[in-house]
Amino acid sequence: MNKSRSHNVGLRGLLSLPRRLEEVNAKLDQINAKIAKSSMTSDEGNLPSQSFGATPGEVYAGYSDADMWVFDPFADLSPNPEAGFVTDWLGTRTRTTSLWGWAREYDGQTTPSPVPHDLYEAVEWVGMLKSVVRAPGPRFTMMELGAGFGPWLGAASTAARHLGLTDQFLLGVEADPGRFDMMRQHLIDNGHDPEQHRLICGAVGDKPGKARWPHIGDPADATGARPVTESSTGLDKDDNAYMGGAVETHFIEVEIHPFSGLLKEQPVWDLVHIDVQGWETKICEDAIALLNERVRWLNIGTHSRVIDGDLIRLFHDAGWVLENEKPTRFTYKPEQQSIDMMTEVDGCQVWRNPRLVPDVATATLSKNAHIDVPAPVTIAADPEPAITPQQSPDWDTGAFKAALPLRPEHTAGAKLFADRNSALDMLPKNGRIAEVGVALGDFSQSMLDTLTPTRFDAFDIFTLHNETAFWGKTSAEWLDNLTHLAFYERRFSTEIADGKMGVFEGDSSTLLSTMPDEHYDMIYIDGDHSYQGALLDAEAAARKIKKDGILVFNDYVMADFATGAPYGVVNVVNEFCVNRGWKIVYLALQPGMFCDVGLKRI
Repeated sequence: MNKSRSHNVGLRGLLSLPRRLEEVNAKLDQINAKIAKSSMTSDEGNLPSQSFGATPGEVYAGYSDADMWVFDPFADLSPNPEAGFVTDWLGTRTRTTSLWGWAREYDGQTTPSPVPHDLYEAVEWVGMLKSVVRAPGPRFTMMELGAGFGPWLGAASTAARHLGLTDQFLLGVEADPGRFDMMRQHLIDNGHDPEQHRLICGAVGDKPGKARWPHIGDPADATGARPVTESSTGLDKDDNAYMGGAVETHFIEVEIHPFSGLLKEQPVWDLVHIDVQGWETKICEDAIALLNERVRWLNIGTHSRVIDGDLIRLFHDAGWVLENEKPTRFTYKPEQQSIDMMTEVDGCQVWRNPRLVPDVATATLSKNAHIDVPAPVTIAADPEPAITPQQSPDWDTGAFKAALPLRPEHTAGAKLFADRNSALDMLPKNGRIAEVGVALGDFSQSMLDTLTPTRFDAFDIFTLHNETAFWGKTSAEWLDNLTHLAFYERRFSTEIADGKMGVFEGDSSTLLSTMPDEHYDMIYIDGDHSYQGALLDAEAAARKIKKDGILVFNDYVMADFATGAPYGVVNVVNEFCVNRGWKIVYLALQPGMFCDVGLKRI
């Protein structure tokens, strides 16, 4: 939580216990003195926007009018206040007992829109909302490190629900046991079963271990502590200086969980919110490769000018885009051992990963942007295409999103084949192959016959038997009255018995991720065709393919012309070429233009 803080008040300051608003908010003097108890609330129990001033130093607010589009999908919300809670403008409920001193005055009230401010930094709201409104779905995943009672887990999950993203996975890490209990209750209060998510009572670091953590009497009124590590030479000098020696004699021991290990728990994270009181740079440096691969957006609370610069250099060099930034405010104090202790107001950085989020629309989004279903497209004799960017005014912000344009180097030397069977001649023979999405096994058979692999692994959810009919016949006719899995295993019983084939039932990206890295010579992907599904399969496959291996994507087309359903395959393939160092080596035509495209690393 990026609230104002001072470090000049003994242990209370060392733990960043918030002082009353009038003591830390210099700009409150600019608010009319009449906005007091008589006018603090409206008849409906809502706080007027003037009741919150700007954080000291918010001359550099970190946002501008150009960012205000992120609030548009939520403009019509009017949540009801409830006694015992402070309710934010989205409807997120926070127990008054979980809030610090002055914030408890707003019990039973609803906070206004957070611009220019509410209980938290407006720039953090902007960054969080960007991650939500640009989340491709169908699942929203978020991690909050140094979570406190989990305010951003609660707010982001509430915003995502408003946009139809009800399938969610939340991960929160908090070292203080009291605040950890509050985080668990906060999820319950906002409609989550904590057992369906992952909450960790511990610290986050760059490597596993133990650390000292201070005893905190009132966890609701204490934030800003940092773990202090210990080695054979004693306590870490910088950590101990930051804590003012508070853990030298009175402390509890907490587990340190490596950031890289947490990132591996999901193939993609829509948002990671980091507020770990000075450890931001070292945990991000250690995990930068995984951040590049798996995280769409980062909201990072910063705690010194040094950290501001270190993070900008780190993520700039890694190819990220700094969307919003509010620098820390500090007063130089030569007597201080720790530069972090010179900070008066924390900063915030909002980073976008262009590998996973190529651009950001600034137009108004509909509240149903994630769940709009396009009308079926009628196939007519007219030769004009049924769907074009020109015909779809929402091409960039609706169900259909234009793919990144390729450059000549992405197709240099590529070959064109009449069909996908003809293209098999340029694929590696006598190697290891995986097929994601095997249907009835016809192309599996073609690859086995032509490529003679030493190992063939088949991945599928195997649910075709649940369909009444497909491709002009009933499922019973196609599958000979068997389940999909039983039919496929019967067809390839010899190869399975010989140990040349493995069959894996379940989510393809999850199962593929269990295989050794750089294991396969070729992976053929014909699974979930949504953008998110195709991306998850592609990212898992990229880790499992050899350095000189080939990824082949089926259905390199923007949509199913028969149903109008949008596909994300073109977007994923082009992003791999433009942002991740791959190139197209062949295109294989198919009836209906459901083409295959082969990729290799440049």
